Amino acid sequence: MYAAAMIIVVFICGTIAFQSGKRVLRNQLAQITIEAPYGSKTKLYLPDGTLVWLNAGSKMSYAQDFGINERALNLTGEAYFEVTKNKHIPFKVHTDELDVKVLGTKFNFRNYQDALEAKVCLLEGKVALSTQQKETILHPDQQALLDKKTGNLLISSTKAAYSAEWTNDRLYFDEALLPDIVKELERSYNIKITIADAALNSVRFYGNFRRKEQSIREIMDVLSSTDKMTYTIEGKNIVITLPE
Repeated sequence: MYAAAMIIVVFICGTIAFQSGKRVLRNQLAQITIEAPYGSKTKLYLPDGTLVWLNAGSKMSYAQDFGINERALNLTGEAYFEVTKNKHIPFKVHTDELDVKVLGTKFNFRNYQDALEAKVCLLEGKVALSTQQKETILHPDQQALLDKKTGNLLISSTKAAYSAEWTNDRLYFDEALLPDIVKELERSYNIKITIADAALNSVRFYGNFRRKEQSIREIMDVLSSTDKMTYTIEGKNIVITLPE
């Protein structure tokens, strides 16, 4: 009995040491980081074959052993994913306020650090969303909109394909807040835009533009034609104000 007990103790200790060694080795593996600078976007394939488009001003990182034991990555900014199916290893995307877990699907995930809202739009398949307050399932042509200040998560219907139009050099705003539109325009055109009146921070706009075919002045003209705002432009600096 004493010998059997010793064998069990040795086995348990060996198992713990093995698992601990795996964790240490995994932590020592360098993180691979990809960034898309302002004014551009990046297309790449992950080791598991997943297609990723990374939007301007975005960053993504994952471990060197991605796809072996887990498929997890960290995202800051916006990315479009066409995930390779693997029912044994879920695909996970982590951001500060919102996480996504899928097996194989197409979705767009947007969560810039300086944005007021985070958004996930599902084109195909099914994804599981989790925040600090709740978990929910998203179905095709649905979007999840997270208010990062209150933590409220709103699920609604949408034409999800529009959310990935930026991969085709289009800018699509679906009732987006002006501050988030401004940040997107800054990243896309590498300019500086200032909202001079705080009352404009809660104003929303709808728009669909061709980034390479339309200048920033043309886009600003369209936004100001709604009579919700006006603007002045000097070089690479734009100031938005309330109309007089």
